[in-house]
Amino acid sequence: MSYAKTVRDLKIQHQRMLNTFVREKWGEIPNELEVKLKSLKAWGFDLLMGLKGGESHMFVADEDAKRKKGDVYEEHGEKLEVKEVVSKLPKGSKIVINVELEDRRGIIKAYYRPQSGQEDLLFSLPSAELLLVYFKKRGFNNLLKAFQSSGLTTEFIQKNGEQGKAYDYDELPPQMKRALREAWDLIRKKTKVGRFTLAYFGQNKDKKDRYITNWILPTIYLFDIEVAESLNKLLQFLDK
Repeated sequence: MSYAKTVRDLKIQHQRMLNTFVREKWGEIPNELEVKLKSLKAWGFDLLMGLKGGESHMFVADEDAKRKKGDVYEEHGEKLEVKEVVSKLPKGSKIVINVELEDRRGIIKAYYRPQSGQEDLLFSLPSAELLLVYFKKRGFNNLLKAFQSSGLTTEFIQKNGEQGKAYDYDELPPQMKRALREAWDLIRKKTKVGRFTLAYFGQNKDKKDRYITNWILPTIYLFDIEVAESLNKLLQFLDK
């Protein structure tokens, strides 16, 4: 097959690739991230202070369990007693998370780290599982729908309508150019690392925009509720 014929056969794909616009920045993904207590609550957990196996610890419970001071119960064969439902972190303490690959999938681990003394492992869960629950609880419907996979990074794909001839940058409508700007702001200011792509194919007969967009972001930052909320709003904006 001649070069010229190959180019002709691939003309539409070639044109689409040239007009898939990219905002991208890569670097080191942090090993851990400090999160606020409100993020822990957004994932569906209450932070508890009490006795675990007879010793003083911090631990979590599903918020739907509505644990309160004085509750005594068993979990994974251990006796737990609630002394306090924490509404404000003690001075100098913090909650940190890390995301690692284990058995070919992402795992998030959350720790309570006091100002001094030994830290407590609050939970260890598949990151994809917690993201799905978290997105549903918070009403992040666009993130839920676009979610594809999760390891050290998480991928989202959102699209509308049939693909076709991709528009040049100068032909993009204002909202698509705005999406490219805001995506870059999110990566540059909040996640520091990530990739956003956008291809626009014009409107369908109902005057709805046809496009496909792809996000790849460090999983660890999605557990920051402010980052997840910003991303959901951007996907929502495109989906109007």
